Amino acid sequence: MTASYDGTIRAFDHSKRVIAQTQAHNAPITGLCVVPSSGDLNTTSRLVATSSHDMSTQLTRVSFEEGQTSSPLATLHLHTGPVSSISSDSSGSTLLTSSWDGLIASWDTSIPTEDEVPDPFVDSGERRKRRKVTQVDKPKRKAPLLVMKSHTARVSRVVFGPQNEKTAVSCGFDSTVRTWDVEMGLCTHTIVSVLRFGAYGMLAELLFQRMRLKNPSSMSY
Repeated sequence: MTASYDGTIRAFDHSKRVIAQTQAHNAPITGLCVVPSSGDLNTTSRLVATSSHDMSTQLTRVSFEEGQTSSPLATLHLHTGPVSSISSDSSGSTLLTSSWDGLIASWDTSIPTEDEVPDPFVDSGERRKRRKVTQVDKPKRKAPLLVMKSHTARVSRVVFGPQNEKTAVSCGFDSTVRTWDVEMGLCTHTIVSVLRFGAYGMLAELLFQRMRLKNPSSMSY
């Protein structure tokens, strides 16, 4: 399964034939993850989460069956800048997002029956009436569980800890790598690089990759 800067999710079989295609965003997609589900024995579709430059994340049920359409189920709303990455824990119950607005957020993957975040484009009068008719078919608007703030510049990536999914690791354009207590929403450790490789945080990305394999408390730079 792939996601592209054209905003489209595509799934391929082993012969490289496109078996599913859906327009998930109207802006470049920056990240994609398949959300695991231990109780889901359905092999004809998968729940997929995507992040995008349109400042949102979307949960989409991608169908692989011929003649079936993929369904956007929910959109996740918090960030005020491009969402740079998204990751899921191994149970598929929690997602993490990072953004150029400097924030990291955690989300559950349940689909609400009503919007948790108001639609700013819907006002009183005729639009509200129209909303009542169409809201069943629209993706539900979800709010985050926790918002985590410590980076002082764009956050380029966040993932769950490789050995403890109650923790997370992030890297940012402030040339830092940070670890987090996901349950409390607190930054627990920060590694600051001595050098800065321009505005892109390249050194931070390298440190990030190393921290995924090591115990951050034993590292020094």
